[in-house]
Amino acid sequence: MKPQKPKTGVIVRRPVLDRIEGIHPHKMITYLTISVSCLLYAFISFLFIKYLAFELKGDVTFALPKFFTVSTIILTISGLFTSRLVKAYKNDEITILRKQLSFLLLSGLLFFISQSVAWIELLKNDPALENSKITSYLVIFTGTHLAFVFAGMIMTAMLFYKYMIIENDPVKTLIVVTNPSEKVKLEIYTTFWYFNLLSWTLIFLMLLFIF
Repeated sequence: MKPQKPKTGVIVRRPVLDRIEGIHPHKMITYLTISVSCLLYAFISFLFIKYLAFELKGDVTFALPKFFTVSTIILTISGLFTSRLVKAYKNDEITILRKQLSFLLLSGLLFFISQSVAWIELLKNDPALENSKITSYLVIFTGTHLAFVFAGMIMTAMLFYKYMIIENDPVKTLIVVTNPSEKVKLEIYTTFWYFNLLSWTLIFLMLLFIF
């Protein structure tokens, strides 16, 4: 007896576990890392808000550095460059891909500079914060995020160097653009960079709302 075919118009959905098993291992590691980091940020944010609400009882006079806003704008602009990477790869536009990565490297560098200036501005305007518990929380927020951005910049530099080397070599370019793992690497990279963008935006909005 022949097996019955599914009726026309009926969508047969794969089980959730099958979909999870179909995810590339490197992507899975990235997703897990991002998930753990989100839980860490949420826990620290909870402790921070609890400290402000119950220990300081809302009695906080704190001016958010203007360069935190600049940092947010820089990362937001970098998201535009990130969104073009996979498309450029699919269209075999290695030169465009390399240029977008160079813009991302510059964005990361400017972000580091703006964060440094923000902390100089912060301590200069309010020296009392040097020994404040608020400063400890800000160091945790900005420090962990800078570590993630630094990791993203290392990935950016590695990809930039690779595409710069093969940019004028048709044979190497063909090998790269026909290799499925290269697309996976770019997708992992874009996901990680978007995480950096979103996490800092949420941190900035939280600080903006509190102070």
